Amino acid sequence: MVRNISIGIAACVVFLLSCSASAADEEMPLNCPAIAAKTPDNYARGCNPPLTPLQDAICHYKPRKWTDNLLLLDSTVGVGYVRDLRAAGIGTPQCKALLEAHRAYEKALQGCGNNGDCVLKVMRNWAGTTNRLEKTFRPPLDEAALKKFVGGMKFVDGQETVSLLQRLEQGMDLYPLPQAALPNGNVLVWGFQPHNAQVQSLAVVYRQGAVQLVGIVDGIYLSLPSGKTQWAPEENARIALFVRDPAALTQNLSAIRAWAAASILGFEQECPGKDQTRCQAAAKLPLPIHAYDLNCKTNNGKVIGQRCALPLPQVPEDVSPGLFWQ
Repeated sequence: MVRNISIGIAACVVFLLSCSASAADEEMPLNCPAIAAKTPDNYARGCNPPLTPLQDAICHYKPRKWTDNLLLLDSTVGVGYVRDLRAAGIGTPQCKALLEAHRAYEKALQGCGNNGDCVLKVMRNWAGTTNRLEKTFRPPLDEAALKKFVGGMKFVDGQETVSLLQRLEQGMDLYPLPQAALPNGNVLVWGFQPHNAQVQSLAVVYRQGAVQLVGIVDGIYLSLPSGKTQWAPEENARIALFVRDPAALTQNLSAIRAWAAASILGFEQECPGKDQTRCQAAAKLPLPIHAYDLNCKTNNGKVIGQRCALPLPQVPEDVSPGLFWQ
């Protein structure tokens, strides 16, 4: 009798964990990044007994082919959902649509019981649903938007004068670009040069796509890897930000500093969580950030120089590097 009660309690605990995303949805229905921080990225939980019917289906399913592997699919769609929550923002239609779709998904999963074929079908349908939803998360950042904001400006890079637009595109040469919804409602989009993650670019945009700020970043990626205590950026490390309205710098600098700390850690940190100490250490590093005004009247055409530099505003450290986990 005692054993049966214990197993029942344990099963309830596991079931509650598997539904934690739904519980979080009820507590914070329109704060998707906050829900992401509390949402596990799979239902299987290591297949440790006692198992719920859903876990039993996932853990004991015999796939007909490797693409039917439920453990792999469970992890893939779970990680994707957490990533989508981070991108969906706070109080946005995208956040609401994602949460509503996920509630329907969990209801369908529960209806499968321990039927693995049913779970496989529901998870595949969910993958298609999230693929469609993700397209609505992405602000329309393209070459035309960047070109309009940059306006043909150039900057001095060592001994060369370089097109700002070309350098931005060099550091965003991948698709889809990673992004994160910021607490202020904006979206930070970033990328890197293929096979050279030390060359990065970023942009902060409104959800409608208008660019507020762009940045070029060199030499900071993974400069404080796990197991190391000494920060080792490259000699040419820099974070150069370009704005047309200095207010955009004040509004977004906290997030950019948190993003830089995440880049230094390799975008693999969990904070709040097990990596909180490392995140705090990275956030306190003397980042090589400089800002420039694209509306500056230059003496040499469209070349941004030191006379166009802007002072960095004092801003609170109220954005966690964990927001940019990938």
